[in-house]
Amino acid sequence: MPTSVSIVRKFFPDVTHVKDARRDLRLAVMNRDVSLAKTKKHQACAIARACRRTQKLDGVIVSIGTVYLVKGEASIRHTVPQSVSREIAAFDRGARFAPGNYIQKRPPKIKPRGSGTRHKGDPRAGNKPPRHYTRDIRLALNMLGGHR
Repeated sequence: MPTSVSIVRKFFPDVTHVKDARRDLRLAVMNRDVSLAKTKKHQACAIARACRRTQKLDGVIVSIGTVYLVKGEASIRHTVPQSVSREIAAFDRGARFAPGNYIQKRPPKIKPRGSGTRHKGDPRAGNKPPRHYTRDIRLALNMLGGHR
């Protein structure tokens, strides 16, 4: 699985590190952001345009689950709430992105894993349910490695 830095470098080769956001980002998406937005474009959707406009950034990468704010050699990662993910999916499928106030969340802190012992609910290698991928929206960033 690609690392966060390698994902961001596909769009911005000068980025050297990615940090998790320390606080949520409140964002106002205006009509102008929506009218200039492009579907299935990580860097040109309404959220990306609003981020660049309000945060004075070099670039933004927006996917269904993650937003990377790029300034110089650094990138800050936010998570996309489910409500915003649905708005992005609808926009990529041809609906109008609704102007308004949105929040990009700071990523949750990851707790260290235990001893690695399996517990009763762990799926075995061959018993995982098939994964569902939503169609006709921008590719999830973690899939950029080999699936297009």
